[in-house]
Amino acid sequence: MFDRIKSLTVAAAISLTLLTACGPVPQLKVKDAVVKLSPVDSNPSALYFTVYGGPSDVQLINVNSPSVLRSEMHQSGIDPKTGAMSMAQLDRVAIPAKGKVQFRQGGKHVMVWGVNLVARRLGVMETEFIFNNGDRILVRAPVTEMDGTEPDEQKALN
Repeated sequence: MFDRIKSLTVAAAISLTLLTACGPVPQLKVKDAVVKLSPVDSNPSALYFTVYGGPSDVQLINVNSPSVLRSEMHQSGIDPKTGAMSMAQLDRVAIPAKGKVQFRQGGKHVMVWGVNLVARRLGVMETEFIFNNGDRILVRAPVTEMDGTEPDEQKALN
């Protein structure tokens, strides 16, 4: 009798382990990307997005687009000693497994210089996110004015 209970317990434990293994595996992804155009063409615009971590820790090492002249990852913040706004360029950003990292106004963001007329007129910019594990994720980010409206070039076409 004891052997039968022991066998059933082991079988139940194995079944539970197999069912747990069948659950969805977290996948590295980029969501909610948007380009906010600077009102002054010679100033950089900003790219905001959220990265969701996959099954293991990775680092975001580059964000680029053929629609811009240059892009850089930055971290904004307030200097606790002076109270002044500060910004530092980032070479890489850690993305924890199953975690999430937001790039948003006042925090991490990507500055982009020279958003071309094609992206402005189409209202979308192809953007590539490159990770240290070799993954590359291509995202179509809407291009908007800072207030969220369509770019002037797009309005002129309508």
